[in-house]
Amino acid sequence: MFDRQAWMQDYRLLKRELEKRYSHLAWMASPGSGVNLPALDRQAQAMLARARDNAEARQAILYFQSGFRDGHFSSIKPATEPSSTAAEPPKRDLSRDNGLDGCASLGYVNGNGGAFSLPFETLPGVRLTADGLVLPMRSGIADLGAAGKLALLRIPSFNPRNYPQLCQQAWQAMLERGDRLDPDKLFTDIMRAWYRETAQRLRELRSAGARALIVDIGDNSGGNDSGDAMSRLLGNGSVHSAPLWLARSPQGEAYLRDWIENLSTGLPPEATAEDKAALQPFLDAFRAQTSQLRQAPPVDMSWVWREQRAFDPGAARSRLVQVAYASGAVDHLEPGRYSKIVSEALFWPAQSFGSQGAWQGPVYLLTNGRTYSAAEMFAAVSRDNRLAKTVGQRTGGDGCGFMGKMQPLVLPHSGLSFRIPDCVRLRADGSDEVAGIAPDLPVDDAPGESRRAMAQKTLMVIAADLAPLP
Repeated sequence: MFDRQAWMQDYRLLKRELEKRYSHLAWMASPGSGVNLPALDRQAQAMLARARDNAEARQAILYFQSGFRDGHFSSIKPATEPSSTAAEPPKRDLSRDNGLDGCASLGYVNGNGGAFSLPFETLPGVRLTADGLVLPMRSGIADLGAAGKLALLRIPSFNPRNYPQLCQQAWQAMLERGDRLDPDKLFTDIMRAWYRETAQRLRELRSAGARALIVDIGDNSGGNDSGDAMSRLLGNGSVHSAPLWLARSPQGEAYLRDWIENLSTGLPPEATAEDKAALQPFLDAFRAQTSQLRQAPPVDMSWVWREQRAFDPGAARSRLVQVAYASGAVDHLEPGRYSKIVSEALFWPAQSFGSQGAWQGPVYLLTNGRTYSAAEMFAAVSRDNRLAKTVGQRTGGDGCGFMGKMQPLVLPHSGLSFRIPDCVRLRADGSDEVAGIAPDLPVDDAPGESRRAMAQKTLMVIAADLAPLP
């Protein structure tokens, strides 16, 4: 049976929850976002008023959600509880596994393929140095003629679980050390190995005579915060991470509580008294922020459905609070400032220490409309720190998604379930990264143009941007 009022109640609940929880709401309500929320709301309500059945009402709410153009704010299938009558197989004993079996059982799989997002490997003058299968990440050298040689590196994913080769290596190293097989420790080892592998590949490409580098992150759906750390492999300058803002919500408070736990009871057993003393000022700061967040008065965000206002994350009307940085508690940290335990507790890119500055020279990041999330983080940090230029097309515009455990919203009548992002990363110009990263060197496909022609055109755009060799 079709119940219009119940659908309208679902829609009003969705809007109220966005007002409370959605971190990008103030940006979406600004003229700079390109989204007209008052118009979107009116259209969705009109669609619900005209709906003749459940299918049309459902379409109205999904139309409203899609109008935000935020891939992290998305409809999902509600989780289903396993049947109590179904027998659950026993857990696998990882201690009996070799790296091949163990990594597969933990879900490490090359699910993103090895090819470049544009078929550079099909062009004359391009030779591969790694296929992206035996070694993670495809790489090669392109001859640009008078402009010199261009190094090519493909990063298909910022999710370490998509690199089973590195998992198997880390697994074997753990066995050789006689360590107990710990999936969390294994994951950390894989992260460090990934930075080392990338740095080694970059050094080899440079030694092969490459004058400039293109890092292909087209069709890269993201992953984790390694997008921030990876930028530190480029160039010699100090790299500063984006300010991280959270919605003033229970999710924001939970994120701060996680910091407090990680910097106190969550430290490894080998943490010294000096380590704890170094962390104490940061621990005190997170406790103070938590107290302030609890005491902050509620913010009425219903204005977003009536008018557009300039984006100001520090204004009370934006319902945002800066808690840290995309890199952790600090936006920059020099190696050797603190112990390894303190560095990695405060600054997630510390896992890349020893791999920084592996590439020296011009860098171009290849992006397209399917470059999302952590890949956008990599592009934004690299671009805002003047480490690289972007070439290709504007990224998809997911921006920051979730810094804590994602709590989906399930609408009671329709059963529609939505992910609601809780964080914001700000660009150097003050904009929200969810807007996407515009290319410095646009390369658009012409009608009927082949992908090989697009690949060639991209190389020619880079060659023209590089000053001719003396």
